[in-house]
Amino acid sequence: MKRSVVSHVLLAAGLFIAGCGPAQLPSETVTPVAPPAAKAQLTDVANSGELGSAASAIRESLEAMKATDSARADELLNDLTALEGLTDPNQIKAKAKAMADKL
Repeated sequence: MKRSVVSHVLLAAGLFIAGCGPAQLPSETVTPVAPPAAKAQLTDVANSGELGSAASAIRESLEAMKATDSARADELLNDLTALEGLTDPNQIKAKAKAMADKL
């Protein structure tokens, strides 16, 4: 009888310990950085072929991007200067799409 009680106690303790595994650590979620407003503006320009007053808003967005991704912002600002010099709507569309694809 004593052996039976000891066996049951050991079995219960073993099951209890086995059920108490390590606590599951919370998984770290990474929130992707939202694309700058310039992406949507460049997409609009790529669809219309007209730059107009959007150039200044795009420039502001790219200037703000310098704080987080200076190299890409500088490259896109150079592209924007080139875009501002274009007059052919098809060239404007192509350049704006290429710039939006970089964002």
